[in-house]
Amino acid sequence: MSVHIDAELCKACELCIHYCPKDVFKMSEKLNSKGFNVMGVAHPENCIKCKMCERCCPDLAIRVDEK
Repeated sequence: MSVHIDAELCKACELCIHYCPKDVFKMSEKLNSKGFNVMGVAHPENCIKCKMCERCCPDLAIRVDEK
């Protein structure tokens, strides 16, 4: 997978959902240690590696690998 989310940094702001042009993300039901639902990668195959999610994440919780 080329998209990685650090669950402990994610605070479920949903900016990645709004900025992703390919609908890669969805909210999961998983909670991190701070009690936030964390973002999930629903469709990694759709990722075009534009890195909009990385740029818009205020918590630096998303990393897109170039591989």
